[in-house]
Amino acid sequence: RLALHGRRADALAGLAARLTTADGTAPAVLCADCASADGAQALFTAAEAALGGAPEVLVIAIGSARDDALPMLGDADAAAVIADNLAPVVHLCEAMRAARARAGGGGRIVIVSSITGLVGQPMRTLYGAAKGAVIAYAKSLARETAASGLTVNCLAPQVLDGGLASLMRAHVRQTLLGATPAARACTPQDLVDAARFLAAPGAGYVTGTVVNVTGGLVTW
Repeated sequence: RLALHGRRADALAGLAARLTTADGTAPAVLCADCASADGAQALFTAAEAALGGAPEVLVIAIGSARDDALPMLGDADAAAVIADNLAPVVHLCEAMRAARARAGGGGRIVIVSSITGLVGQPMRTLYGAAKGAVIAYAKSLARETAASGLTVNCLAPQVLDGGLASLMRAHVRQTLLGATPAARACTPQDLVDAARFLAAPGAGYVTGTVVNVTGGLVTW
């Protein structure tokens, strides 16, 4: 059973129309704003009703960027990047932790962060700081929840086709791809395959890890 969550009902409905779950049913569509803890908790209340119990796997793919030299960015930009990238992740993970505790433990959290959270990249200082904070939070949460069986891992992709890459300035994108040994951007399927591994029952001993999906740009 699958539930899709996001802020844009039209986009969610379009995606749901293209998907079916293993038993042939359409996924539930849950429109929510997780910028607040109350919003995230409301989402989980709806999810438990739609799925018939606490979610077993939570995949978080959320964020925004402000690409420019740091002197060109102000306090409002810094606040927006933290609010859009870090706060929803914290609220969703805490709601998931509570839901899994009520269900007796276990579960998987997979967070899509960014390679920018691990290595410095030009023109992406604020975005990198926010994604680095997401990774640090996930690592600490993983240590707190390991004994309960709830794993927490991050994916760190290179520039993602169809995602934030479409919003990047051309010269920024060119610089990043030029340094990538695989000489291409990350695709959504690359991320899906990595997320499926981390969400699988066999990955129960993998937690607090950042999986680099970077085409060789980062090898540690």
